[in-house]
Amino acid sequence: MPSRTSWRCAFRCACGPATCLIRGQTIPLWGSGSSLQRTGSAPPSFCPGRYSMKTKSKVERYLQQALASNTRSAYASDLKHFRAWGGRVPATPQVVAQYLADCAGKMKASTLGRRLAAIRHAHVAVGNASPTDSALVKRTLRGIKRVHGSAVKQAAPITLNVLRKLARPLPELDPVRDLRDRCLLLLGFAGGFRRSELVSLRPCDLKITREGVLMSVRSSKTDPTGKGRVVAVRKTGGRTCPVTVLLRWLAVLRRADPEGAAAPLFRSVTRSGRLGDRLTAASVNDILRRRLKLLGITSSGMSAHSLRAGLVTAAAVAGSPLWAIQRQTGHRCASSVHRYIRTADQFAVDVLGVAGAPRGESKEAARSLTFRVGVS
Repeated sequence: MPSRTSWRCAFRCACGPATCLIRGQTIPLWGSGSSLQRTGSAPPSFCPGRYSMKTKSKVERYLQQALASNTRSAYASDLKHFRAWGGRVPATPQVVAQYLADCAGKMKASTLGRRLAAIRHAHVAVGNASPTDSALVKRTLRGIKRVHGSAVKQAAPITLNVLRKLARPLPELDPVRDLRDRCLLLLGFAGGFRRSELVSLRPCDLKITREGVLMSVRSSKTDPTGKGRVVAVRKTGGRTCPVTVLLRWLAVLRRADPEGAAAPLFRSVTRSGRLGDRLTAASVNDILRRRLKLLGITSSGMSAHSLRAGLVTAAAVAGSPLWAIQRQTGHRCASSVHRYIRTADQFAVDVLGVAGAPRGESKEAARSLTFRVGVS
């Protein structure tokens, strides 16, 4: 049985430092700075000599996938700001509290919270206690929220009236691009999708039924391990029927790419109408705002998230049960759904249960503006 020192040397030679998820740092898997050296714990059961470079690359690859790519990028940006301010890792609670105090009023409380998450992750990644867990840092952030507020800016919801306008064909656009945009926005609303879920869909993820279409979401922000969920989009009839527009778009895809069942459902379209690569999540914002501009509708406060917020709001006003909304959107807790219910008309729902259409509007017209999910 080799001594602790020989184990440490063997692992340092066999493994070396693995690149950390936070750029500009390294994490020692074993050896200097590891728990093996600090605590003198027993060595792993396998022989160090068998720890090949191939195994090391596998470990590094899985370490990289422990966080979503967007989260890694956000953490790297946050740490860059912390270091530019004068901070370093490891940091003391006093330093982190001073950092929060200097940034208070210049950044939103939600941004400061994310900065703390990045600092915490950087400490945990190298095996250090996080200063963000200290009472000093927590009380400082609590005080900042009380003084400067903690309101979060939310995207305005797409209303059903605006959705009908978005569903109109626009002659100034290329017919293929126009059809793609209409399908993208209608499905984004009816499915309550996040923009990343929307652009990740493929034709093979769809199952057409008599009632509508079942769409398999393979992974999402709240499902990083890929358990998946199925989203049902019903046929509604008329120009705003998302299933009808989807079938037309699938016909275009089938003609352009007969073997493209596993290709992206939504792709870029060239000026000549040819299909390109998969749309990015950011392009959903661009498509929505461009179409709103062409329709003469202000895009202030609008983003791709407006489609998701619009679905939740419309479904809640229409009386859809909370469990059905959660199943549609993939929200894990009811409190998240409540934050999505945003209506400009505070009298849209009478909490006292008084029935009746808004003044000057027939019951039939009011009923036509509802959107229910999960209920036949």
